[in-house]
Amino acid sequence: MTSYTATAKAFTPVKIPAPIKTLFDDISFARVAAEHISKATGTPVTIEDTVTQDTLDKVTALRVLSGEPLKITNLRGIGHLRNLEDVMIERQLITRLPEDFGTLAKLKSAYFINCSLKSIPDWICKLESLISLNLSSQSPLGILRGSIPESIGNLIKLERFDVGNNNNLCGKLPDSFARLTALKNLLVQSNGFEDLTVLNAMPSTTTINARNQALGIFELGNVAQNSLLPIRLPEVFVQAQTPGDVLYEPGGVQIVGSPDAYLDENLRYVHLPTRTPGTFEVMLAIHGRLTNVSYRYTVTA
Repeated sequence: MTSYTATAKAFTPVKIPAPIKTLFDDISFARVAAEHISKATGTPVTIEDTVTQDTLDKVTALRVLSGEPLKITNLRGIGHLRNLEDVMIERQLITRLPEDFGTLAKLKSAYFINCSLKSIPDWICKLESLISLNLSSQSPLGILRGSIPESIGNLIKLERFDVGNNNNLCGKLPDSFARLTALKNLLVQSNGFEDLTVLNAMPSTTTINARNQALGIFELGNVAQNSLLPIRLPEVFVQAQTPGDVLYEPGGVQIVGSPDAYLDENLRYVHLPTRTPGTFEVMLAIHGRLTNVSYRYTVTA
């Protein structure tokens, strides 16, 4: 049987049976695979042992918990474990998911918690058997950044999606989330999403946590004294002021750092003061200071 073995750059065809250590780039991950093969078959094996595809197919779950003293840096080769249904990996130094992870057609649950992932790859949305996807709380070494792929709506069996507490995910929450009618838990809190409009289209049965969106500081540069400086609010701030919206907050938006800044009557723009020369930073906040955005600028005479 032809399968694939990992090299530093890519996968090249090999014939299985093959030694376990040749199937995975990372020796620590090869050891984890050997342990799980031993459990699944009831026969102890090491990374030196040769295995068949039938043996690899017996592994349906793979778990690396936070208490284990391992330093896995990549998972390349995981596609050999093609019958995996459950993957849970905690506190490892994995910065990206390899593309062969996207070939695990039977995968139902994928948990990567407190690892070092830097982005959410588009191809993860090919895992159409997924019921639960948890990429929460990636460590400072990775800090999950960028946006969520629009193709997330392809995961029609998804019941739980958790990317909370990553701080740096941003942009618009994809409209395709509205297609996920099986979704029971949507956790996107403590990130930097600017537009959460799709939340209003989610089923009432979906539990949502979208609090604490920190959008960071926008540098506006130099502006002329007494000039007009209207800034369009990020959509999440408009939502917070719209009765009936899922993010509506009766307290509205607070302006911190300038008594002269004000919101227009449509609550879509903030007007920043420019009467006095100097450098200013004005913050808008919802939920106190938990969802916020700041604007920094210098007024020149």
